Amino acid sequence: MEIAFYIVLAVAQVAILVWYFMNSRKKSKAAREKKDLLAREYPYEGMRNVALNANPGAIIANVPDNEVYVYGAAMDWDMGNDTITLIAQITGDASMYVKSGGGIVGGGKHPNVSEAAQKFINKAQQFLQFTSSTNATPLPDKNCIRFYLLTNKGKFTAGDSMANIENKSSHWAGLFEEANTVIMEMKKSVITI
Repeated sequence: MEIAFYIVLAVAQVAILVWYFMNSRKKSKAAREKKDLLAREYPYEGMRNVALNANPGAIIANVPDNEVYVYGAAMDWDMGNDTITLIAQITGDASMYVKSGGGIVGGGKHPNVSEAAQKFINKAQQFLQFTSSTNATPLPDKNCIRFYLLTNKGKFTAGDSMANIENKSSHWAGLFEEANTVIMEMKKSVITI
């Protein structure tokens, strides 16, 4: 009788484990499908590339030839398991793209976002001296930040590790804080995609 009890108990445990794994697989599949749908609707690489290569047009029409003027900036932030890209322009326009799908577009329609984006770009102008010219726009290394400053003289870039930014040993911490303010204002004001 005792052996039969243990056999029934073992069978019940196996059944519970099988049910648990099957149920978690269904949930994982549904989450993957949702993430894939977002990635197809809002392809991260395409949106990022368009933003990084946009023609500044009238934004910099009145800038003297001997001046380097930052009209836009991007911050790529590798968060370990995902990457976000913040794009802002001196006009106050701001968008954020998430590599795994989704993001926030058109944040500059909100006055608090527009103001934060303009402050970020004005701060970026002060950091231009610490950058180098580039044509390539690779994503940052793992757990790093990379800035791209968009100017009338091309793109400029620099970055650092999040560890250095968090412990304030990086001179990029100030620009990161301005970018993070834009992100926080966007989250407060805008519906995500």
